[in-house]
Amino acid sequence: MQLSIRNLSFTYEGSYTPVFENLNINLDTRWRLGLVGRNGRGKTTLLQLMLKKYSHQGVIDLPLEAVYFPFDVPDPTQLTLFVMQQAAPDAPDWRLMREMKQLKITDDALYRPFDTLSKGEQTKALLCALFAREDVYPLIDEPTNHLDVHGRELVADYLRSKDGFLLVSHDRAFLNRCIDHVFSLNKSDAQVVQGDYDTWEEQFNRRNAYEQARNEDLKRDISRLTESARQAAQWSTQVEKGKFHVAESEVAALDRGYVGARAASMMKRSQNTLKRRERAIEEKQSLLKNVEQVGELKLTTLKHPKQTLISVQDARVSYDGRIVCENIRFDIRQGDRVALTGANGAGKSSILKTLCGLNNALTGTVRIASGLTISYVPQETDHLAGSMRDFINTHQLDETLFKAILRNMDFSREQFEKPLTALSQGQKKKILLAASLCTPAHLYIWDEPLNYIDVLSRIQVETLIKTHAPTLLLVEHDKIFLENVCTRDPIEL
Repeated sequence: MQLSIRNLSFTYEGSYTPVFENLNINLDTRWRLGLVGRNGRGKTTLLQLMLKKYSHQGVIDLPLEAVYFPFDVPDPTQLTLFVMQQAAPDAPDWRLMREMKQLKITDDALYRPFDTLSKGEQTKALLCALFAREDVYPLIDEPTNHLDVHGRELVADYLRSKDGFLLVSHDRAFLNRCIDHVFSLNKSDAQVVQGDYDTWEEQFNRRNAYEQARNEDLKRDISRLTESARQAAQWSTQVEKGKFHVAESEVAALDRGYVGARAASMMKRSQNTLKRRERAIEEKQSLLKNVEQVGELKLTTLKHPKQTLISVQDARVSYDGRIVCENIRFDIRQGDRVALTGANGAGKSSILKTLCGLNNALTGTVRIASGLTISYVPQETDHLAGSMRDFINTHQLDETLFKAILRNMDFSREQFEKPLTALSQGQKKKILLAASLCTPAHLYIWDEPLNYIDVLSRIQVETLIKTHAPTLLLVEHDKIFLENVCTRDPIEL
């Protein structure tokens, strides 16, 4: 069956910039389809339009019922089995059990309150409910945000065994493992490529390089035509003046009517020449493509007099008197770029917060070098509120630098005027990252900095880290990102 999108146009109320303008695409509902694109390109908006949440111009023809993931859970205190049954009301229990077996969810999880499960377990349980349903088209939005590396591999293999879904994800390894087609929302068009993410990226880079070279040729042509048009306009003006300024020595010999006719003829020729030049310029400008620019990010690091910045020995993480992890040992030296890894709920975020002075969940021998400046990116974005100006003032940021970093990460100027609560999760995360990059520091501590961040921005951050070599301690589950930036084996809890 075909999912057909024809002449789709949509603009949010109060915005002057369309999210979609005459979008046309045909997709097969049997494909394992990955939807990619920069933050703000309309990926989640497209899913909402397919769910008929907003009115729009054009046609979205989908023969199956679209179902969005993640589901809303009205009462998370209910048993997990009841939550799954509510999410898949027509699915028999045996089908739920079949899906659970594939995702390796234990039976005892069914009879625990849903809110006592880890975020990763909750994701898996809701995925089971999604695929236990029949005759629906799954719209899966960022399923990996609460999954560790092992969980991502397990879910990717699970999705690879299914037929027919639309998946929004920015994790390259995850996409490579489970999709067979890529649907990309580009700057000036939409594109479908058969294959995994790497196949799409290769074609995208090749196309981008071609369009970049073509744009440069067109810009040179436009510059030449503009100069020619300027000269034609100048000639036209001189001809027009000429019919009123005949030399006195020629007055007796020339007929004024002849002079006027000749001037009019030359004026017409010059104006036609000017119009031809202007039409040629317009045609060339219409051919210019909006090439995806991946600008360079910059970072200022500080040098500390001590080589070892943090030392943790014989430590543990405790919540409400309950030890969740112990025998924690690691050192962070200048120049290290290292990931903190462990199962969901092992205390990774708590360790980072303790090192930043935000809690005291980590106890034991914890030594932090005197005078150490830390730049921190929190995992959550829900605390962001107010205006961009408020955020800049509160964090005492260099406004010019901060906005330049955001612009380089494809943050449109229109977004600067919006309240922070109106921004997407990816845009909010970019704000937190940009604030950290604006802050000179000895040590950067980032807690899942890439959640919701688009692929091209991830590549920008990779390039930044490899170029400026900051000392970095992070929690992150993007396997390719970690392989590209880390200088040593992860710290395992």
